[in-house]
Amino acid sequence: MKLSVVTPIYNDAYLAKDFVEELSRITFKEVELFEIIFVDDGSSINDLSLKNLADNYPFVKVLYLSRNFGQHIALSAAYQASSGDLTCMINVDQQDPPKEIQKLISYLLNNELDIVYGLRKKRKESLFKNISSKGFNLLLNKLTGDNTPLNVATVRVMNRNFLEAYNSLTEKSRYIPGLESWLGFEKGYVPIEQQSRIDTKSSYNFSKRLNMALSSIVSFSDLPLKWSALGGMILSLVGFLILIVLTVMKLFFIDFQPGYVSTVALVIFIGGIQIFVVGLASIYIGRILKEVQNRPLYLIKKKLNV
Repeated sequence: MKLSVVTPIYNDAYLAKDFVEELSRITFKEVELFEIIFVDDGSSINDLSLKNLADNYPFVKVLYLSRNFGQHIALSAAYQASSGDLTCMINVDQQDPPKEIQKLISYLLNNELDIVYGLRKKRKESLFKNISSKGFNLLLNKLTGDNTPLNVATVRVMNRNFLEAYNSLTEKSRYIPGLESWLGFEKGYVPIEQQSRIDTKSSYNFSKRLNMALSSIVSFSDLPLKWSALGGMILSLVGFLILIVLTVMKLFFIDFQPGYVSTVALVIFIGGIQIFVVGLASIYIGRILKEVQNRPLYLIKKKLNV
C-alpha cells in the first residue's frame, strides 16, 4: 500500500528539510512512503527550501497557491493532489512526531476503519491555548451534536474511500474537523506522544483562531440563529409583561414620574440586542453569498513534481 503525507506550509518552509529527513528514516510496516505533498499557502517569505527538496527528492511534491487561502483550504488542495492508498495529514513543526504515524496506520488497518485521529496524552501548549482549544471543541460539540474528544491532535490517517468522499464536498468555507465529522464513516482514536514545536512558534495566532472558530460555528450549526430568535421572543414577552404591570400600577396605585435614565438604559439594551441579532444574521447571509459566487476553492500558481 502507498502512503501520502500532506502538510500545509505558511512561512515555515525552513522546517521542511528536517521533516522530510525524519519521515525518510521511518520504516513503515504495512505501507510504503509514496509521496510527501507540501502546499505553500501564499507564504510572504521567499524561501527556496521547498524547491530544493523537490529537486533532490522525486517523492516530494509542492503546490504553490496564488495567495493565502487559509490552512484548511490549503489542506483541501493537498487532499485533491494525494494519490496514495492511505493519506496522512500532519504539520511540519513535528509537534505530533512523524514516528507516531505508524500507530495510526496499524490501528486503521487492523480495525478496518476509514479514518484514525491521534489523541494527545498531554498537550504541550500554553495554558491559554489549552483552555481555549478545549473550550472551542466543547462548544462546537454542543452546537453540532458531535462527540469529538477535546484532546484530539492534528495528525490523522484516512483511507482512499474517505478521502474521495471529502474531495466530493463543494462548500467554499472549510473547517476540516467539522467536515470529517459530517461525512461519518468508521473512525477511531489512538493516544500519541507529543513533543515541543521545533520552531517554538505557531503562525496560527489568536486572530486566526478566533476567525476559524466563528467560521466553523457558522458553517456547521444554525443554533446561534435559533438562540437569537428565542432570546428575542423572551425579551418581547418580558417587555409585554412589564408593560402590563406598569399600566396596572399607573391606573390604580402609583403615578409614575418620567424616568429618563431607565428609558435610555432600556433603549440601549434593546438596541444592542437588535444589532447583535442583525449582525449574526448578516454573517450567515455573507456565507450564503460566498457559496453563490461559486469561485474556485483555491488557485495554484506553480507545481513541482506534481
